[in-house]
Amino acid sequence: MGIRSKPQQPPVVNEEQVSALIEKGGTIAASPPPLKQDEDRPMLVQLRLTRDIIKRIDQARKQRRVPPSRHSWMLEAILEKLEP
Repeated sequence: MGIRSKPQQPPVVNEEQVSALIEKGGTIAASPPPLKQDEDRPMLVQLRLTRDIIKRIDQARKQRRVPPSRHSWMLEAILEKLEP
């Protein structure tokens, strides 16, 4: 024969307290502050390149004594193109 614990009585609900809580309501969630528009803050840019272009970039990178990352190589190429 198994032993069971004494059944627990459900808590007594005070309807007035529940209604008061519901009627009290809450506050509207505040919107987050606008992001700072820093000129120095990098922006994410998505770039799609063909496999052929990626292979050509990798070949050009490997010709350097210390090959830079693709990101660094592309950034350097962009800055060279923008020079007056």
